[in-house]
This record gives sequence, structure tokens and C-alpha cells, in this order.
Amino acid sequence: MLTTLLIAPLLQAAPQAERPFPLMLGDRAPAIQVAEWVQGTPVTRFEPGKLYVVEFWATWCGPCKVAIPHLNELSKKYAGQVQFVGVSVWEQKDQPYSVPQFVKKMGDKMTYTVAADLNAPSEDDGPMATSWMKASGRDGIPAAFIVNGEGRIAWIGNPLSGIDEALSQIVAGKWDLDAVAKKYALDMRLQGVLPKLREEITRFKKSKDFAGALKTIETAIAQDPGLESYFGTTKYFLLLDAQRTADAATYGQRLVTQVIADNAMALNSLAWTIVEPGGKVKQGDYALAVKAAERAVQLLEGKDASTMDTLGLALFKSGQVARAIEVQEKAVALAKEEVAKDPKLADLETDLRGRLDEFKNAKKNL
Repeated sequence: MLTTLLIAPLLQAAPQAERPFPLMLGDRAPAIQVAEWVQGTPVTRFEPGKLYVVEFWATWCGPCKVAIPHLNELSKKYAGQVQFVGVSVWEQKDQPYSVPQFVKKMGDKMTYTVAADLNAPSEDDGPMATSWMKASGRDGIPAAFIVNGEGRIAWIGNPLSGIDEALSQIVAGKWDLDAVAKKYALDMRLQGVLPKLREEITRFKKSKDFAGALKTIETAIAQDPGLESYFGTTKYFLLLDAQRTADAATYGQRLVTQVIADNAMALNSLAWTIVEPGGKVKQGDYALAVKAAERAVQLLEGKDASTMDTLGLALFKSGQVARAIEVQEKAVALAKEEVAKDPKLADLETDLRGRLDEFKNAKKNL
């Protein structure tokens, strides 16, 4: 078991581990060292004042084939402002080198500069895979790095998620690199801690030792406060499992107003778990669910059907039937719009309409 003696060394080391990987956000970008420039103007150095996106992909990678056209559109959008460089890495060693053929086949979907880390099968990683991917702890592709005008890495991530907003802010000069780098370092640092803690908490829960699970979480948070945003919701429901209702009510307020106050997904998850039909919470804190759901809806600007549905159900269970109907009608309207864009979501609209009918029937019987 992860007693205080076991958890403490693990977490006491974490605050000092600000560099869990050799290459982190804020660092100077490694050199561009490729075996072959396949297409476009070679980049031999990062010029001061110029922005770059260095993206890693492979000919065999399905998600890369999805990301490439998107990156191509971004390269057109920021033409003259951002230089895009796609670097092929980890090509399959049992297949002939085919990067030039792949790029040619992509045609106008891949018009930015392209290079190859290695231009022949090899048992070793190329210099780019080593100095960029491995050094930053990245073991999956596609992966992209944004290099700012100072030659520092300003963003690292999957080009299918988050790069648009980051690039927009960086180009506009609104990117707080120091703040982002600090959060990134915390996230990377915690990657080694979270799985071990989750495993131990799960073990306690399976044996219904809720006190032990709570002790594990509270000890971890005491050692590293950054862990509360990861385990706060779990702590809340463990307090309920331990029949510490008053403590759960108090902590629930802290959770919604401080710990996850800006995390719409976490807020919605908390609220839904409290009100979920047939869920494990038989008589939940519906006022807390309303508060969490209202905040989630606010963060998402009232544009998400599922979150609006959570609020509707929370209001209904808290006795606010008239307002629940009003909110649920908005949820159904949003679901209808979502179905128009993606017919596969038809069941969502059906479920939300069913809940709206339930609310209306209940109002008739009041």
C-alpha cells in the first residue's frame, strides 16, 4: 500500500523535477538535422523574429494523414508569418524508403516544406527523432513543436488538437510562454505520479476501504497541491462512500468554486455523476450539481447540448421544474443542430427529448 512513507518520497522529489525530460517548453529549439530535404526551401537555422512549426509524421501513420491537410491549411493561412516543416521519422525498417513518393501523392494537400530524418532503413533513430521527439518524451505521432521568434519552443502537442489556438496567440504576441511552460512542466512531472496513485486508490476502493483511499489522496495533495485538480472529484465521491456527508458538502463547494472552477468537462462530469439516472448516487447534493452544471454551461457559452442537458436534469431533481423545462428545450435545440452536422448523434436528440417529455409530464402532475 502507498502509505505516507511510500508516497512521500515519490512526491517530495516531484517539485524538484521541473525538467522530467531534457527538452521542455521554453527551451531553445534543437538544430534541424535531416538526411534529405524532400520538398520546399530547406531550413538551416531558426531566424530571429520568425516563427516555425516543426511537425513529425510517418508514411504509415493514419492520424498523420489526417493532420497533414490541416497543417497545410494553416501553412497557407500564416504564409509569410510561419514556416512549416514536416519531418518524416520512424519509417518502418522493413519497408523501402518512400517519403518522396508519399509527398508527391499528397499533392496540393501537402505543399509546405518536407524533410526526412533518415532516407534509408535503419535500426537507429535519426537525429531529429532523438533530439526532438525522444528528448521531449514524445513517443507518438503526429507531434508538432512551435518555435517562437526567439528560437524557443513555445508549444508541443498533437497537431490535431490545440495547435490552432496556440498558433493564433503566438502570432498575435499574446502567448504567455512562461506561464504555459510552468503548467506544461507540472503536467509532464505528474505523468509519472498519476498512474501509481490511481492504481493504489482503485485497490482501496475495490476493497471498500474508503478511508484508505481518502488518506492516499489527501497525503498526495499535501505533498503536491497540483494533484488536487486530478483527484478532487474522486475525493468528493469517496467522502460520500465513507458516509461523511457533511464533509462532502463542504468539499464539494471548494471543488466547484476553486479546484475545477475553470474546467467545464470536470464540472459537467461531477454534476452528471450526482444526478445520473440509475447512478451510484441515490440522493445527491442537487444544489451542488446545479452550481457545477451552471458553471460548465457558462464556460461553454451555452453551446453544448450534453452540458445543457446535465443542467436541465440537475434543476429538475432540485425541484426547479419550470426552469428545468426551459433549459431542456435549449438542450434539445442544440442537439438538433448537432445532429444536422452529424447524423450519428441522432440518439442524443432522442434521449434529450425523452427527458424533456418527462419534465413536462411531471409539471402537469404538480
